[in-house]
Amino acid sequence: MAGHNDFQIKHGVDRLTITFQSTMENIDRADQESRIFLEKSGLQSEIFPVCLCMREGLTNAVRHGHQNNRSKMVKYCLTRIGKELIMEIEDEGAGFDWKSAEKRKPDSDSDHGRGLVIIRKYFSTYAFNEKGNKLTLVKTVS
Repeated sequence: MAGHNDFQIKHGVDRLTITFQSTMENIDRADQESRIFLEKSGLQSEIFPVCLCMREGLTNAVRHGHQNNRSKMVKYCLTRIGKELIMEIEDEGAGFDWKSAEKRKPDSDSDHGRGLVIIRKYFSTYAFNEKGNKLTLVKTVS
């Protein structure tokens, strides 16, 4: 079982890797570290879209992938390779049927179900692994 405040972080020149206990508070910490990484990478203009999509993905991992089970861990990585910014989010959950989710239109009266719409708006491409518990996003940056 994970420790009470398990939050492990690795900073590299072009890579930020965080593994954390599945809590909403740790998403806030991942957001802060992402902002620092983006600023140091000269990508201040990307802070809003990247952190918005990061929060969508991490919230889904905590709430849906782990059903708020604090003993499970989320892996999050942000990497810059040339003109690409790559975000990876993986949870320990059973995954979900992302193929069906891609076909659904979000209900305008609902307060959820808009994650893929937001991701499509701000990132160049996205992909799920077959199981549906890992999301990879790619954004072209200058």
